[in-house]
Amino acid sequence: MHYQNRPRESFNKFAFLICPKMPKHFRLWTLSNPKWLLLLTMLVVNLFNGSIISSANASDMKNSLQIKAADEIEAKREYLKHIIGQQERLLTSLVDTPFMNAYIAKNQDSDRDRLSELFLTAAAINRHYMQVRFIDAQGQEKIRIEQSNNNLAPVIIKEAALQDKSSREYFSATQKTPAGELWHSPFDLNIEQGAIEQLIKPTYRIAHPVYFDGAFSGMVIINLDMTYVLNYLTESNNFLVYLVDSDNELLIHPDPKKSWSKYLPGRSKYLQTTALTSENMTHSLEDIFKNGEGIRIILREKMSNESSTKD
Repeated sequence: MHYQNRPRESFNKFAFLICPKMPKHFRLWTLSNPKWLLLLTMLVVNLFNGSIISSANASDMKNSLQIKAADEIEAKREYLKHIIGQQERLLTSLVDTPFMNAYIAKNQDSDRDRLSELFLTAAAINRHYMQVRFIDAQGQEKIRIEQSNNNLAPVIIKEAALQDKSSREYFSATQKTPAGELWHSPFDLNIEQGAIEQLIKPTYRIAHPVYFDGAFSGMVIINLDMTYVLNYLTESNNFLVYLVDSDNELLIHPDPKKSWSKYLPGRSKYLQTTALTSENMTHSLEDIFKNGEGIRIILREKMSNESSTKD
């Protein structure tokens, strides 16, 4: 190559240019051409290795983040499975009780009173229950237990205040549900007097049809206040957490002012509020909620300067 024929003095000049104030006896030290090539090669290799190490560190950080996200999602799923499974078992036990069989078979007030007391006990030990009801085959409420305000004991609603629910979706849907199976509602916000309550109450219903001699005879339905459950699902030290349905409607957003886009005016869908990137980690919850909404949980890494109420 061209530089192979250069005299050694040229390299001395090059060394002097690099460090002109170097003591003279050091400037006299010279390198042969092969040594210069070796030094250059070592510098290039070190730079290349540094690049590989940086890339490896970045990859390790990404893998660590994904592991954290996977662990957190699994923990949230296990919690949710426990909560929903517990409610399903309690609901089934209310249907399978001898008090229910006696009431359906005889339709006597004394049997209804015993069943009402059982429902009242169930609501008293489970504060997630907003309502526990028995609705007959015609869609008429026969028993309704409601949680009272101010953390007082639940109450049995008087017969005069019971309502016809035959036009409600949950009645017609449960009416078509086979014996032994459960119906799960979409998430919505509790409505009183035809309007969404000002203090938002995320509501999820589970219903169990009641059959007698092979015929549909009514249903037991529980209304669950999911506030505390959703608060747990969205708590995270490392991630911002979203709950989104299959239509990209936001159930939960880190900024509460953006939650419940399906029900509250002026709120945008998920893709319109958040950049969807490959860094977002998502997992379906449909196998737990079983309500056809296609709800999924999405985790996005929380930046150091980012609070849970920012996007």
